[in-house]
Amino acid sequence: MKRIMAMILCTTMLFGASACTKSKIEELTATDCWVVAYTRNPTDEYSAFLGQSVHFAVTNDSGKSFETLYLNYGKLFAKCEFNEDNGIVSKGLHNIEMYRLGDEYIITASETKRTKLADGNYPERDTGKYVRWATKDFITFTELEAGDSRLTLGEKMKCDETSVVISPEGLDYSENAVAIAVSEEIASKLLANNVTVEFESVDVPKSVTVSSKEELENLKVTVNYTDGSTHDKHVNWDLDGIDFSKAGKYTVKGEIAVRRFPFPVEDHPWADPVITYYNNKYYFIATNDANGNTSFEVREADTPEALFEPGVRRKVILEAADTVFKKTFWAPEFHIVGGKLRIFCALTIGDGFDPQCHIMTLSDGGDPLNKEDWSAPVRVVMPDERYLGVNPLGDNKNGITLDMTYFEAGGKSYAVWSFRTWAGTDSGSMLMIAEMDPDNPRKLLTYPVLLTRPYYGWEHNTGTDNNEGPYAIVTDEKVYLAYSGGDARGQMYAVGILEGNVNDDLCDVSNWTAWSAPALASNFVEGEYGPGHNAFFVDEYGDTYITYHGNNTSQRTGIKPGIRRVHFLKDGSPLLYMTHEQDLPIGKESVKIVVNVEPK
Repeated sequence: MKRIMAMILCTTMLFGASACTKSKIEELTATDCWVVAYTRNPTDEYSAFLGQSVHFAVTNDSGKSFETLYLNYGKLFAKCEFNEDNGIVSKGLHNIEMYRLGDEYIITASETKRTKLADGNYPERDTGKYVRWATKDFITFTELEAGDSRLTLGEKMKCDETSVVISPEGLDYSENAVAIAVSEEIASKLLANNVTVEFESVDVPKSVTVSSKEELENLKVTVNYTDGSTHDKHVNWDLDGIDFSKAGKYTVKGEIAVRRFPFPVEDHPWADPVITYYNNKYYFIATNDANGNTSFEVREADTPEALFEPGVRRKVILEAADTVFKKTFWAPEFHIVGGKLRIFCALTIGDGFDPQCHIMTLSDGGDPLNKEDWSAPVRVVMPDERYLGVNPLGDNKNGITLDMTYFEAGGKSYAVWSFRTWAGTDSGSMLMIAEMDPDNPRKLLTYPVLLTRPYYGWEHNTGTDNNEGPYAIVTDEKVYLAYSGGDARGQMYAVGILEGNVNDDLCDVSNWTAWSAPALASNFVEGEYGPGHNAFFVDEYGDTYITYHGNNTSQRTGIKPGIRRVHFLKDGSPLLYMTHEQDLPIGKESVKIVVNVEPK
């Protein structure tokens, strides 16, 4: 208690005239709860582009201990601006302050601008502006606002409390860390929300009555998790000795079906890995451009695990040697569009560098591993027959197009892809969206709309400035569009999410909400670095999985493919970093049930 009190500075010295002058500097009790906001020190694995954002921690014992929130990753980032050539001018923040106005908290910070020099350094200077967000619970926040002051005059008059500077032991913070008092309810909710979702128990009915083998085979068990979410899992029941033709009572054992993929699933530099379940078979395709490879290979197996086993059936279906496409065999994705299996991909005609979106279509009844059963790649065009890379934004700038994906929602079909220009400067890759005709996907139904750009530090932290690799999960109510930002081959690559409602017009950008921080980044799963350019697939049991590339070292030594089950939290949102042990610990697979057979 005395240690924390000694760290509190005079409010007027700390905040000056820009802030309200009320501050909670009272004798603390052992159960006082504070939220701490801070920036982090940059490292090789966590650059200043990440560190100069708002991080949060919470204490409910007056500072004797602190728990970092959001995996100690930045939660609130400054938003970039664009120069006269439409290039990214990166922004950061520092000098954080917080205020309480009734039941609302305002988080503010000084804005900085980063200027890239020829030597690769990014000297910073204050812009004289401030960025700010509002929250009631430190879980959900308003959109970023920028202005000339931290608080309006009216807010200063209503301000009930200001943050104070502390020196929290055990936190990696740069400059000053600031804290503000919160209720025990808020602190408890933050701590509960911060707990990793863990396996809790398995619910198995004591008995069940069935009339057929199929009814029992379809019986699932429910796994409960510590956040209140559940997952119904398939069970492989032991049916030996059960006679479904006459009434009887049996005690039946079963093994919960659980897929545990090692990382990496294969020691090969597959980038942008994609798996699909089609006609009761699993198919794998990925970018394989290491060592100058210029081809697409497809694998087929009965299970996703078997796709990476020796002897798996595999064939090259497209290669530079016998086509006009000579470079950038990039980001192939399987999609069922208009009832046909298709591959969306980026290819370059000739020897230059000009990746553009193409589509290949499998013939009816064709074999996905037979190159003769695939159509030649066809380039995607806009409604007026212009290619996608030809002035899509109406600013007289052409560029490359790649990473096209497809999803259906609310009775409409959508395509999303990445677009990039070099007119004067690198624009950074940006995501475009349009409606697509599933029966004629070559030609878009609507003109491209700019969906998002790499606005924040985690999206343009090093290497290339990216919004790329979009891929959607569509639920009954929501579309979760995952996309990747940052350095595609580095340890700071990460996956973000745009969220929209299924029945909204998703070509209207205002109908999307961006998650404020990545949904998957380095060490969200221990020992996995730079995960990104992901896709999703649904297995034969109806479970959703994420495929991605990353690395098992923080060193820049290449990329490798990974697979993991996507868990859906209590609120329905996807959790992309649940580990195998958190999903279903080894040893918890065995279940049993009393089965009453009553034939119809």
